[in-house]
Amino acid sequence: MSESHTDEHAHTHGEPHDFHEANKAFFDQHARELRRTDALKLREKNVAAMRRAYPALLDEGQTEVMDYACGVGLLSQALCPHVKSIVGVDISQGSVEQYNAQASNQGLAPEEMRAVCTELKGVPGELDDAKFDLIVCAASYHHFPSIEDTTRVLAHFLKPGGSLLVSDIRAAPDGRELFKKTHHHIVAHKHGLTEEAVRGAFEGAGLVEFEMKDGFKATMSATGEETQWFLARGVKPMS
Repeated sequence: MSESHTDEHAHTHGEPHDFHEANKAFFDQHARELRRTDALKLREKNVAAMRRAYPALLDEGQTEVMDYACGVGLLSQALCPHVKSIVGVDISQGSVEQYNAQASNQGLAPEEMRAVCTELKGVPGELDDAKFDLIVCAASYHHFPSIEDTTRVLAHFLKPGGSLLVSDIRAAPDGRELFKKTHHHIVAHKHGLTEEAVRGAFEGAGLVEFEMKDGFKATMSATGEETQWFLARGVKPMS
């Protein structure tokens, strides 16, 4: 599918729309509103799908996790009891502040669960050169203009043998748009994501053992439409 959908918010002078800045501004503005009931239900479905499909990846005494595009920490909070530690990463300072406040309120030490506001590039020195057993990214890939670039960055932060798990909306068979036009300025993949596109991104990043399973169905709060969510996994080779 195309990586360059335009929308009514795009610039009129020929410049490509900046999804990065649009998402940063949107989630900074709405960070305090992101603990809605529908968001909490989606969080529970995502965690249940991950635990059901890949229970061996979640070891409370061993697994070190990055939650990429972590938002205010809903997914991290649900995963935290099942893993050793979680580092959330997000470009929205407002979301990161909410994440860390919630972790503190839960009595969690920073070495157990913390978030940082940064735009990762996949270069040496970032996150103190930390590497992770598991990187999760839920409900966010449809925001990224280039899922190929994002996946290459995330692969950099995996330990050899580590896994990337992505949960997002599968493209509909008829290719229709799944997101309201009011959100087109922050959604790069308005039709959802195809298995072909996700496989290409994972394999292009050097990940192996790719698989993409149906995870669960969820109703879009903005449209009332039922959508199929997938869970994709890739593994960083041992050498």
